[in-house]
Amino acid sequence: MLTALLDIFFPSVCAVCEKDIAEGPLCETCSVAFDSKKIRSPLCLKCGDPFISIEGSDRTCGKCLTAKIPFNVARSGFIYDGAVAESIHRFKYNGKVILAYPLGALMASCAEALQLKPDVVVPVPLHIERLKARGFNQSLMLAKILAKRLGVKTDCSNLKRTRPTLPQIGLKHEERAENVAGAFKVINSLAFKNKNILLIDDVLTTGATIRECAKTLKKAGAEVNILTLARAVKS
Repeated sequence: MLTALLDIFFPSVCAVCEKDIAEGPLCETCSVAFDSKKIRSPLCLKCGDPFISIEGSDRTCGKCLTAKIPFNVARSGFIYDGAVAESIHRFKYNGKVILAYPLGALMASCAEALQLKPDVVVPVPLHIERLKARGFNQSLMLAKILAKRLGVKTDCSNLKRTRPTLPQIGLKHEERAENVAGAFKVINSLAFKNKNILLIDDVLTTGATIRECAKTLKKAGAEVNILTLARAVKS
């Protein structure tokens, strides 16, 4: 229903400058700006982090070789910087929900390019208190648009956030992990058992939140892949 409403009420606008466009998520000028932030090889085959050096091929990073990873692969479309960060911030914090459709379309293009074929798309849930304060779950909006493009269902009710957590911004790496530890649960494990789930969020920073979600889904018997629109990358 959400995507149908978006189709009816939201015109095709550029995800960055919000200029009306005939088709596509970006105008020509902003497409160049986004393309400059596109994540490219070489990157980690597991977590999707791009390597600092542009030399060499895709490989598994040292962190993923030694850590217990609760997902198959994680990928992001863009580096969270410049026009990408600006458009996500306006969508998420300034209430520019008109940007949901073009940003969701960009995510769908990433999923298609990666040949991700999930059984179901699951957004990272917000706690009810955060949802009331913001008015919408940006990850759910993106997930519905992406799922419609892929021709699969979205499940926004089975993975729940069980308690409110502090905003992750400003917390250290260890504090972020502790902040979200045990904060999610699956209501009906049978619904996710043996399912290939594509877990969706807008931005991946340290990955603490989405890893905790993935761990919870894996305990329910699911296979999990992760896709975010953008990720913070250390320069």
